[in-house]
Formats: sequence, C-alpha cells, structure tokens
Amino acid sequence: MGVQLTMNQPSSGQMNEAYLDPESELRQLKKTNQAIETAYSTFQHMQTKEKELWGKLHQLSRGTEAERSISRECDHLEEEQQFFNRKLGSGEEALEQLIRKKTAQRNQLEEDFLKARKAENECQESTTKN
Repeated sequence: MGVQLTMNQPSSGQMNEAYLDPESELRQLKKTNQAIETAYSTFQHMQTKEKELWGKLHQLSRGTEAERSISRECDHLEEEQQFFNRKLGSGEEALEQLIRKKTAQRNQLEEDFLKARKAENECQESTTKN
C-alpha cells in the first residue's frame, strides 16, 4: 500500500518551512567557510611578503649586532604562523563538521518532506476515488 498520513504528522508545507531554516543556515555556513578560506589565503600572502622582508633584513644584518635580534624576530614570526595555522585548522574542521551535520539534517528534512508529500497525494487520491 502507500504511506499513511496521520493527524500527528506534519504537512508537507510545514516540513518545507522546516527545511528552509537549515538550508539557509547551510548557505550561510558555506559563505563563512569561503570567507575564511579567502582570509587565510590573504594572510598567507602577506605572511610570505613579511618573511621575505625579514629574510632580506637578516641577510643585510649579518655580522652586526642587529643580526641576533632579527633572527629572534624571524623565529617569532614562524611561531606565530604555526599557531595561526593550528587554530585555523581546528576552526576549519569544526566548521566542516557543522556543515556536514547541517547537510545531513537538510537531506533528512528533504526526505521527510517527500514522504509527507507522497502521503498527502495518496490521501487525496483515495479521497477523490471515494
């Protein structure tokens, strides 16, 4: 037979509304992820430029008192980059997990919506036949 529509079951219209919230949230999360990727790319570019400048300063300072200070600054720059990359990596992973969760939720809502629509259609067909 077909799927039975019960009084406690939400209508396809209600399910469609429930679907739109996670869909909107998922779109926003994907935009956020894209913004993070763009910011990270910009950060990497600027960091490369900064490293190049410090590298040139390091070369120019060889044999001077400033050499040790510049070496420390280069080491500090490397530590900052590693810290940022770790934080970004963990944040990206958390965002990706959230996107996967919201995608699964959206897919389930879509499936439930289609089942409810089918049940409503079958109910209407059986009512029309009688």
